[in-house]
Amino acid sequence: MTTIAVRESTLEKLKRLMKARHTKSLDQTINSLIETSVGVPQSMFGADRRVHLTRREHEDFQR
Repeated sequence: MTTIAVRESTLEKLKRLMKARHTKSLDQTINSLIETSVGVPQSMFGADRRVHLTRREHEDFQR
């Protein structure tokens, strides 16, 4: 876990956004913002065509 410093006003905005997006934590809220603003998918499974893993192998690898 890493700590980041933000202004009090930024924290308050994140808390309001957390309620609006119905996320359970500030981490989920920030990740939600990243995914929607940059278009980063939750999973990059299959992005590298050189590696051929089954879905099961991928899930085992992620643990």
